[in-house]
Amino acid sequence: MDEITRIASLIENCYLVKGDHCYLVDTSNPKARKRIDKALAERGVKPQDLTHILITHYHVDHTGNLADLKRESGAAVVAGAADIPYIEGEKPPEIGSDLNRIGRLLGKLPRSITMSYQKCDGAPVDTPLEGGETIAELGLEVMALPGHTPGGMCFLDRANRRAFVGDMVSNYFGRVGTPTICASYSLEYIEASMRKLAESGLEYMYPGHGRIIGPGASELVAAYVRKRFGR
Repeated sequence: MDEITRIASLIENCYLVKGDHCYLVDTSNPKARKRIDKALAERGVKPQDLTHILITHYHVDHTGNLADLKRESGAAVVAGAADIPYIEGEKPPEIGSDLNRIGRLLGKLPRSITMSYQKCDGAPVDTPLEGGETIAELGLEVMALPGHTPGGMCFLDRANRRAFVGDMVSNYFGRVGTPTICASYSLEYIEASMRKLAESGLEYMYPGHGRIIGPGASELVAAYVRKRFGR
């Protein structure tokens, strides 16, 4: 079984997976590069050893080091097609949301302020994803999880009943929850995406924020969905 290392920054995670191939899931925020380098070195991995970088969604706390790592490693970058314009720098990140009061406030702030903590270099994506694909060499299935961003993706290791779920499920202080609503765009899609994960029979989920969820990850998410959305 591939070894998974959680690389935790201040509030977000990225993951190093080491097996027949070495790859990263997300790249954290720009200030976390030293943490990534330390984790790679501790496991005998150089950036040049990375064959893939999997991006769960375009937010800067997940793509902050992508451009540099792509240049250094030559790794194949895979990401949701709908998020690619943001990842490659063709579109600026969406700031704020109409879904709650905090999101609406963020949307009204001067762009110069919000971009001061959202900025990172764009990076080319090699493989666009729609959901339903397989990454055969890594033994992963791809599941589309829109709602937080349009092109949010999950990467499932079905054989070992585990998945990298990005921000679709958070686990702050050991409590399962939704993505950050003020940075999301659709509660309807969030509910549908969380229900997908609840029905996936996963033992462990590796979230973008908080500790690893499990054992019984899908059951934990199902219980939260019932409480949050009903049924």
